[in-house]
Amino acid sequence: MKKLLIILFLSLYGAVAFPQREGFFNVYEQAEKSFCASAAIETEDESKIIAVYDYYGSAGELKKISNDGVMLCSLPISNESAFSGIVGLFHDPFNLNSFYALGYVTHQDMQITKPLVIHFDEDLNLIDWREVDLPGEYHQFTMSRSLLTSEGDFLFATSLGPQDGYHRLYMRIALDGTLIKFHEETEGCGSGVMINAIFEFPEGNRFGEYRNSYLEQGYLTEVQRLFSFDDDFVFDTLHEYGPIQQINGDTACVVYLNSVANATAMTLGDSVLLFSHKAYEKWYNPYTNTTFATDNSSVLFSAGLDGKPLNYLVVGSRNDTTETSFSFNAIDVAKGESKDGKQIYHGCFGYSSFLPATSPYNITLTKTDELLNVVWQKSFFHPSRFLQATILTATNDGGCLVVGGAFDYSSNHFDLFTLKVNPDGYLDVDEIIVQDTHPYTYYPNPVQSHLQMQFSPDMQPKQVELYDLQGRLVRTLRSGFGSIDMEQLPAGTYTLRVTLEDGKTYSDKVVKE
Repeated sequence: MKKLLIILFLSLYGAVAFPQREGFFNVYEQAEKSFCASAAIETEDESKIIAVYDYYGSAGELKKISNDGVMLCSLPISNESAFSGIVGLFHDPFNLNSFYALGYVTHQDMQITKPLVIHFDEDLNLIDWREVDLPGEYHQFTMSRSLLTSEGDFLFATSLGPQDGYHRLYMRIALDGTLIKFHEETEGCGSGVMINAIFEFPEGNRFGEYRNSYLEQGYLTEVQRLFSFDDDFVFDTLHEYGPIQQINGDTACVVYLNSVANATAMTLGDSVLLFSHKAYEKWYNPYTNTTFATDNSSVLFSAGLDGKPLNYLVVGSRNDTTETSFSFNAIDVAKGESKDGKQIYHGCFGYSSFLPATSPYNITLTKTDELLNVVWQKSFFHPSRFLQATILTATNDGGCLVVGGAFDYSSNHFDLFTLKVNPDGYLDVDEIIVQDTHPYTYYPNPVQSHLQMQFSPDMQPKQVELYDLQGRLVRTLRSGFGSIDMEQLPAGTYTLRVTLEDGKTYSDKVVKE
């Protein structure tokens, strides 16, 4: 295999070597394969191990990248007779210097697909390779999710393709590849049924699954359903998620969840879950029921096990949160912790008519606290490539990593890319174009008396408003925008609405203690 050529976009005139850095964007260009990413994990020395697959289905590899973005080594996991793909990367619970990859292998001659467990060290030296024997023969895994449980074994869930009747498989697998438990599910199956996420509740021995599922088999009516299941794969429907509605003054906003493969969910506590999903958003006059705007966005929302939304943030909306006209798909959501406390990273990518015609797609990253208050939000786009982002993970330094495929329209070819931003949301060098989509900051949040605001020099405010949860206007500022007096307001959650001189409007949530 030819040596990978690392393209670093520091200059229009060529590639140069970089010193160690906290933020970078790299495209790893090669001619033989069209690579995208399916999983990523960070090592103790802050290197990154990334599982990649050939977009056109002929190869899979593990790749190690240093903490400053240099490609170090690779481990092929496919050959001429079998294709292997990875759906999860995990630290070895008994050895910090080794890792596990969980995925599947498809034997080309028999067209049989099995789960696969790969054990390897931090330098990508193979320790063990185990194919998992199942009770029956299966041909196509179409949507797979995995996790390493608190007890030290794997959960693997997958949807099956049409050759297998669109069933779903659930299995518990030991680290050595032994099949511990197996369950085949046929309820509510049909084309397009997708497992979006599986997760473990904090108390352990109880798991959850979030998926798109048909109300009736054979019909195109879909819902987003949350399940819990125990060690014996006994499922219990917790909730079906529908629209989220908020009324502010004379405007009603309804967010409908769209059925997409890359929606996801994770736990925030014993009884609170965090969801990332593609959404269809519309605004209308609730008195005349007249719709005056619609948008496709990405929504980040928290909810209890009873299905009641607690907080939500819409990313990519023309009339809420950010003022960028995008049609967004969610990438992922990750929870991290740093010296500044716990934070949430949400990623999405989409289309904007305002970007150059050669590069209409961008990646938007949003950092929030656990109440979904925005810390920062930034958009990144490549000057000549479509960035199909697939994985987002929090990193040990408090920043985050996005990986995926950079598509070249002229050659119909994908190359692996990595986008690493530091805790402040910046790259160390201007390798790709960065847009700060939030033109102001506000603090502290939660607030006790006065909310302080700072605006970018080129973004002048025209009006600042504060609404309570009932949509009542409780504060209006048309000057003196640096501070909002909230001392006499009751404790609770408020909506901060900022209108700029150019007419753009932004909304954020503020908590009064």
